Amino acid sequence: MKIRIEDNSVRYRLRRSEVDTLAEKGSLWATVNFPEGQFTYGLQAIEGLADLQAVYEDGSIIIQIPKQWVKTWPGSPQIGFETDLKWNGVTLHLLIEKDFVCLDRDIASQSDQYPNPKA
Repeated sequence: MKIRIEDNSVRYRLRRSEVDTLAEKGSLWATVNFPEGQFTYGLQAIEGLADLQAVYEDGSIIIQIPKQWVKTWPGSPQIGFETDLKWNGVTLHLLIEKDFVCLDRDIASQSDQYPNPKA
């Protein structure tokens, strides 16, 4: 799982196997180790949730996603999910999407990515 953070925007990109794991287990986690500690980011499927939500606690970013979306996502043509969370005049953009093959790289090394629709 890749994370991209820019200003008030957080984007996760998931390989096929990661989308499958999220659907099967209901969560997916990644950790970056630093000498001073760990940074963790992940996804949690939550029953009854209507839209994406974000939580930041103890140095971790957790994006919560409706469980019903996660169950059907692996086999669907749906590329991803996005929303804007707004509070106190601040907007946080969230985007979760399937990771496509990069057209300018060796395709053999990207076997776990989704086929690029532009190919």
